Parts: sequence; C-alpha cells; structure tokens
Amino acid sequence: MPRPSAKGMAQPSVDQSTRLDSVLSIRKGRLYVEACEALELAEQFGTPLYVISETQLRQNFRRYLAAFRQRWPEGPVRVLPSIKANFSLALRAILTSEGAGCDTFGEGEWFAAMSSGVSPALISVNGSSKSRELLEQAIEAGARITLDSEMELELVREIARAKGRRASVRFRLRPRYSELRQPSDFDPAGATVRDLARRYKPGIPTEVLRRVGRKALVAPELDVTGVMVHLGRHSTDLEVWRGMVRSVVDVLSDLKQAWGGWEPGEIDLGGGFASPRDPTGRLTPQGQSRPLDALAPTPEEYAEALTSTLRSELERRGLIAEGKALEIEPGRALYADAGLHLTSVRHVKSQQDPIPYRWVETDTSEMFLLDSLVEHNRWTPIAVGRAAAPPTHTADIVGISCGFDVVVPQARLPEVEPGDVLALLDTGAYQDACANNFNALPRPGTVLVRGAEAEWIKRPETIEDVFRRDQIPSRLKRPGGLAEGR
Repeated sequence: MPRPSAKGMAQPSVDQSTRLDSVLSIRKGRLYVEACEALELAEQFGTPLYVISETQLRQNFRRYLAAFRQRWPEGPVRVLPSIKANFSLALRAILTSEGAGCDTFGEGEWFAAMSSGVSPALISVNGSSKSRELLEQAIEAGARITLDSEMELELVREIARAKGRRASVRFRLRPRYSELRQPSDFDPAGATVRDLARRYKPGIPTEVLRRVGRKALVAPELDVTGVMVHLGRHSTDLEVWRGMVRSVVDVLSDLKQAWGGWEPGEIDLGGGFASPRDPTGRLTPQGQSRPLDALAPTPEEYAEALTSTLRSELERRGLIAEGKALEIEPGRALYADAGLHLTSVRHVKSQQDPIPYRWVETDTSEMFLLDSLVEHNRWTPIAVGRAAAPPTHTADIVGISCGFDVVVPQARLPEVEPGDVLALLDTGAYQDACANNFNALPRPGTVLVRGAEAEWIKRPETIEDVFRRDQIPSRLKRPGGLAEGR
C-alpha cells in the first residue's frame, strides 16, 4: 500500500516496481492503471478525465458478495449497489453482468437501472416523495418499493388496485441509534452519528409505522417483503455498525410485538462502507486524527461485524434468523477505488511575502471533485510521470474555477511543471455523479480501462452542451435587446 506522508497524505513508495493495489502500480517511475500507463491515457483522451478500472469494480463486487454469503448462511444474500454513487450506464452494465441488483432514487436512477438490464426483482425503489409516474412504472415492472411514508403506502395501494397488480413493498425504518455517540466524519464540528442520523429525512417514524404497518400487512394489493435501513458512511469504526444493527433489531422487536408476531422475510442493511484508502472526512478534525496509514475495514470485517451482530441480536430478542434474506447496498465501497481523476498542471505559482506559499494550478476543479467540499475528502495525489520520485515541496493543488478551489490542501509533491499530469486516487464514487458546471465549465468524460484497453464510456461535455438547455426569448434577440441570439 502507499506510504503515508508527514502531511497526512499517502505517497507511493520510491521502489521502481510498486503495486499500490490490485490494479494500480508504479513501473519504472510511472503510474499504471491495470496495463495502461496513466500518462498515455491523459495524452490520448485529454484532461481533466475520470478513469475507471473494470477489473477493480468487478473484484470489489465479488468480494462483498462472497464476504456476506460466507457469513450469512441463514438465507439468501443480495448486493444492491447504489446507482447514485456512479450512474454511468456502462459501469452499471458491468455490475448487471455480475448479477448485482441496485438501489434507485427517482426517475433518473430508475431509467439507468432499466436501461442497463437490471432485473426488476433485484431493484429497491427508494427515496422520499416518490412520484406517481415512478411508482406506476415500478409496480408494472415488478420492482420492490421501499416505502417512506403513510402517504406513499396509500398511493401504492391505489395504483396497484387500478392496475390489478400486487405490489411488493417493504418499510424503510428510522431506528433510534441511541448508542451511536461517536463523532461523525461528515461534520467538522463533531456532531455525533446518532444526532445526524436522527435528522436525516428518510424512513417512516416508528410510532407511525406501528399503526400504518398493520394496514399494509392485510392489504390485498400488497406483498410486504421486509425492511430496509441506511445509516451511511459516518464512521469506519465497526462499533458504529454493530450499534446500528442493534438499533435495527430493537425496531423489529417492537414491530413484532405490535403486529402480532410478524417478522420480515428480508433485511436490507443499506450501505455506507468505506473504500480501502478512504479519503472521506480526512479534512475534519476527527479525520485528521486518524492514523496516517490507517485503512478502512475490509469487506470481510464489515460482513463479520454486521452478520454476527444481526444473528445474536435476533436470537436475543426472540426473532428468527433462519430463512431471512440479507441485503446490502454498497456504493462508494464498490466504485471509489476503481476510479482516479487525471489533471494536467498548467502553472506553478509561489510567493514569499506576506507568507510563503505555493500553488500547483491544474485544469480540473473541486466542482468535478465535489466531495472535496461536501464530505471533506482528502485525495491522494500522484505525479503520474514521476510517481517514484520523493516529495520535495508542499503546495496547494488548486483548480480553475474562480473560488478558492483547493483540490488538495498542502500536498506533498515532487517537483512538477506545466504539462505534468497528476492523478487523484479513489474518485470513482460520487465525483462524476456530483460534478457541475460552475463557471460554465464543461464536465469531464469517463474512460473505462480493461487490461491494456481503454475506451470512452461517457464523452466529455462541450461548451455547447453547457448552454444547450438555454433559450433566449425572441424579444431579446432583436437589435437593441440584451442579447443577439445564437
């Protein structure tokens, strides 16, 4: 694995043939993605550029599926990767070919799932305030609907009656999370996981669910299959995950008593598992306190923590584990380390007065790596053509927008100059999905690497794409108006 630097950022070994993980390596001083040299990818496809390793994505899925299947022999195990983490259709098609289901939010993600061949039986249609159109499509296709409110329950019943169909539904829970007092990596102020999770909007409050669930269980239009919950990536501490499961089983015990002995046929524990190098939250005070060389828990460690706690808690509370299907919804854990972001150095600027400071100006932006801001990520940078060179100076890696646009603060780098290419690791999850057009910047394209092959799976935007939806009223196009039309 990469060595940690004194500034809290992993740096590659100076060895001339170093493997950073199963698909990234340094060969004769240059960074490779599978069998593709990163510098050649930048030269062929241009920068800024998202790059995804097909091999890593497939390996990540297979490892999570195997880890949970080996540790949950009580019933079926299904992996439903969250489409929101990366909705590129080619990547979703890869996961579909592996037998993956998916979690979808809204019409756009539903379109992505159906367009890439996901079996409707393996789709969880999630999200609050779902539209009638989405619910109609989901019921017609036979997907499971994860109910988020009493209103949604009644709407699903109405649609199912009108279509003469039985709808498969399950309840999204809102556990109390009473014991999760650890600080969340999402909050620089150090709010607890419990407090942030309690403010998060999805799910049916338990006091409401006790009442409306009884109606759902006897409704002739519905098949109630189970429950779903999602905590999210607040922490890599496995005690947080064990506490989450205990809180879920508390709700199940409550519902069993309220509903005359009902138990779910399936339990979906959601996602939020970290990728190995885990850039999330490393710019928060609690993130900076994590050991520099600390890796996130492995899929096997996550699986052991969740399944062992679920098994013991079900038994302790008088519920049956045998026969229950277990589902998980990893997003970042599958996509993040399958991706990296390539950017070219445009200028190196330094000053001595009034404070010594240095900036490496690039052709990318935090607008294309939005978790620099949203989740306080610290990316691992590598100078791809000098990947074995030791760091010699400290500089902010900055982007081209008009804001501060600090992509990596106080990065330790070898000497770089205009034309050099930097790689930012672990950007495969959420970065393309959240990229925006601030400063009218066209968003980067995505290249898929498989062995020595590389090909576009999402073309880069053009400036014309950025303005394609704009319309100038005709009165503003005439001479003397505010604009001449295009």
